[in-house]
Amino acid sequence: MNTKLLTIAVLIGITFVACKKDDPVEPTPAPMVTTGTAAMSFNFMYGTTPFTLGNTYMDGAGNNVRFDNVKFYVSDIELHDDVDVTIAEFNDVFLLVDASAASNSFTLGTMDAQHIHEAHFSLGLNNTVNHADPLIAIYPLNVPEMHWSWSPTAGYKFLVIEGIVDGNNDGDFDDTEDLGVEYHCATDAMLREAHIHVHETLVAGATLTMAANVDVATLVSGLDFMTTPTSHGGMAPNAMAMDSLVTSIQGM
Repeated sequence: MNTKLLTIAVLIGITFVACKKDDPVEPTPAPMVTTGTAAMSFNFMYGTTPFTLGNTYMDGAGNNVRFDNVKFYVSDIELHDDVDVTIAEFNDVFLLVDASAASNSFTLGTMDAQHIHEAHFSLGLNNTVNHADPLIAIYPLNVPEMHWSWSPTAGYKFLVIEGIVDGNNDGDFDDTEDLGVEYHCATDAMLREAHIHVHETLVAGATLTMAANVDVATLVSGLDFMTTPTSHGGMAPNAMAMDSLVTSIQGM
């Protein structure tokens, strides 16, 4: 009799357990996003109007110039907060800002979401990168026209300005008096430091693009292409162009 009762009790227990609903599983909370994406963009201007390659502009001496090529390197980008503390570094990011490009917007990388006061960066490349082998580099450090292949010790061209100056001021650029303009700013001594004010907050999970204008009128404000149409390396006109490049870049 006891055996029968025990068997019945066990069966009832099994039935009860089988019919009992499983306890609900608590969902795993999604991880909190604390970072965002930093980006930079550059917009070429001539004064207050958009700059377009192939149009006619003036150099610092008032000579008519048609620009065919304007480009430069940006590197060693650091972002600072309101008390000038570095809050993000993108030292492995290299930008080739090119007036002929369809876009000059670049993704830098991720960082903690916070307020960005200023962006600091180099115009050109540091000594180590400048003298590395471009044949094993990746874009934009493998662009042949941006390296002085005929003078390897000079390294990369930090800034390139090319075009034609109207030698007889007749409004066209196909006369024998018209001169080719070729400024290739290179050598370690041409490296410059610049910064822009940002004053924006990067929101977690979002992208903040720090925008800057490049004023070509300011870039060529100290140059006379009739007197010196060509300047390579680290000559005085090259140094002037690099100094002017610094002041030509302003946050939007």
